Amino acid sequence: MIEDLNKKIVFSSTFTIFLIVGALIGIASFIYYALGSHADLAWTAFHLNFIFWAGVSHGGVLFAAAMRITESSWGRPLMRIFESFGSFIPIVFIFIILMYFAGEYTLPYMTTKPVYVQKSLWLNEIFVFGRTFLFVGILHTLIYYYLYNSIRQDVAGTSCYKGFFSFLSKPLNEGENNFDSKLYKLSIAIAFIYALSMSFIAFDFMMSLDSHFYSTLFGVYYFMASVLAALMLAVIISQMLTNKFNLHKIITEMQFYDCGKLMFGLSVFWLYTLYAQFLPIWYANMPEETGYVGSRVFEQPYSTFIWAFLTCTFVIPFVSLIPRTTKLVKPILATIATISFLGLFLEKIWLIYPSIMHNHFHIGFEVVLITFGFLCIFLLCVTKFLSYFPIFTTKDKYLIKKN
Repeated sequence: MIEDLNKKIVFSSTFTIFLIVGALIGIASFIYYALGSHADLAWTAFHLNFIFWAGVSHGGVLFAAAMRITESSWGRPLMRIFESFGSFIPIVFIFIILMYFAGEYTLPYMTTKPVYVQKSLWLNEIFVFGRTFLFVGILHTLIYYYLYNSIRQDVAGTSCYKGFFSFLSKPLNEGENNFDSKLYKLSIAIAFIYALSMSFIAFDFMMSLDSHFYSTLFGVYYFMASVLAALMLAVIISQMLTNKFNLHKIITEMQFYDCGKLMFGLSVFWLYTLYAQFLPIWYANMPEETGYVGSRVFEQPYSTFIWAFLTCTFVIPFVSLIPRTTKLVKPILATIATISFLGLFLEKIWLIYPSIMHNHFHIGFEVVLITFGFLCIFLLCVTKFLSYFPIFTTKDKYLIKKN
């Protein structure tokens, strides 16, 4: 079992080259469309993918932090996979900087005066990006320090790294062996700042795109959807890694079974947060907000989108995850996770495009190519992380206890 815990995974050079080429295709496509006559389409696709992948990357780290806080042992074999999502967050910060220089394409309230005076103060360009850089910067700093301690707990004193990452494997200093306590405190801080920073991302980069609509629950809705998407993607990646690198002894059927139960519960809670935002519009009789709902529920093509992502993200997981068997058979669970993950991406289109595109909805080849580029960049970061650092938290007492 110790040999299995210390197993090093190496991804094929062909797969890495494929991801690099895919990332370059996505970047080239974005530049081509952004510098051409369809800059608005390119930036809207960029906005869509920024919101989605930023949520997934931060949601994965939050999931690992939640396992630290609750001291749970069931998901310990998957913890490093969740932590690997944090390798994408430096890219997220770069994308926020790009969003700052492209506000005229991605944030309508930057060029059009908001309807309400109060909103014009809140949605001031300096204030929007000032709080974004502040809270996201704090969150990223906490995540970097968390990942440093998590990895150093496993590799300190091993001299297995040279060059840039040599500081991770240097011998422990006096009093530096209390990693569990540090990681527990950092996890609490990450959970708090995550809720705050992702709520601001949701308010400023999605909800406020429509000047008439506001919901205090929108932040919860976004960051819980991001956690659900991170869980789905972790299940997909875990299933692939388990088959490819023969990790069955550590990542067992029970990990997938517990993930299936969480997928079921979080899908139900996700639907609740969606429905709970629209219910007050009816019972409080707020006609000024019905335009936001009406354009997404009754007008094509968005009325098709809502049924598509509700089916993918709620109906299929709810029906298929009730039986115990579907949660134990890994290919079936991974298929359900893939469908739900795609549904959450469609949901972001449903939320963002009506507020930016208005009456000229268009999803073309540019969305496919740019999304493919984002996916390849994300997977490239994750695979490099997992191949460079131990795939299991080998010194974690709960993993050792479990195995």
